[in-house]
Amino acid sequence: MCRRLLILLGTGISVLFFWNLENYFDPFDDPATLDDEFTARGEKHWTWKRFERKRNGIAKVILAASLYGEPPALCAFAEVENRMVLKQLVQNTPLEKLDYGIIHRDSPDERGIDVALLYRKSRFKPLKVEALRVSEEFSTRDILYVKGVLMADTVHILVNHWPSKRGGAAASETRRRTAQERLSALCDSITEASPDQRIIALGDFNDTPENIQLPLHNLAAPLAARGEGTLKYRGNWEMIDQCFVSDTTGCRLCIFKPSFLVEHDRDYTGDKPRRTYIGPRYHSGLSDHLPIVLTISLGP
Repeated sequence: MCRRLLILLGTGISVLFFWNLENYFDPFDDPATLDDEFTARGEKHWTWKRFERKRNGIAKVILAASLYGEPPALCAFAEVENRMVLKQLVQNTPLEKLDYGIIHRDSPDERGIDVALLYRKSRFKPLKVEALRVSEEFSTRDILYVKGVLMADTVHILVNHWPSKRGGAAASETRRRTAQERLSALCDSITEASPDQRIIALGDFNDTPENIQLPLHNLAAPLAARGEGTLKYRGNWEMIDQCFVSDTTGCRLCIFKPSFLVEHDRDYTGDKPRRTYIGPRYHSGLSDHLPIVLTISLGP
């Protein structure tokens, strides 16, 4: 139903895409980060051939998302290692024809994974870029803040990848609460300075909608209430990849779930994302997350 509705919206829309890419690493060792397992001699035996397979698969998914009306004007990602892997994606795949620009900043994450934003130069003009530190007390991904013009309207894009539940949900809750407070304060400051401009905060929040409170509307909450999700954990779908907006007018959020991104769930029921690795074993999929797609009507 969602897919048919979005096609009927016509061409006066922009498509925003977010996806956690599950360790989109190059196969080279970076002495400054803990990326050793994603090298040819590391635990994952991550080779250039495997990297190319993943790179090409990511491009295929982005192009497939064109069924929502057009190729995505903006592609936000979590778990990218560096600018090089993004350049490979936009310059050495069919995405080259879409002329995507790259916005990326290195963050203090110990493994070297960052968030990033691609933008079609014909659709979006960046005006301001900042990598906003979540905390000085622990290392995690920065919030990537991009202000720009999309379809003649000014928008504020905030790309997130909040601290995970590694080590237990309760033990890590304080870190996610810190990220939430940082993002909330940023949204408030934008609203105070530009009350009529649109804010879009999206990303992997490593928690479900009922545990997140922001001064924005959560478009993912209705999907979660219907039992939908982007990550499957012990047989249950969880909606941890989310999108918050200051104005819901013209907005539609869907989970993008083409058949080639999932596989049969042998341990439970239904299907699940086909991931790149299961533990140390290469599984040849693309990610343990499904992408989300926001379509938004802007301008006159």
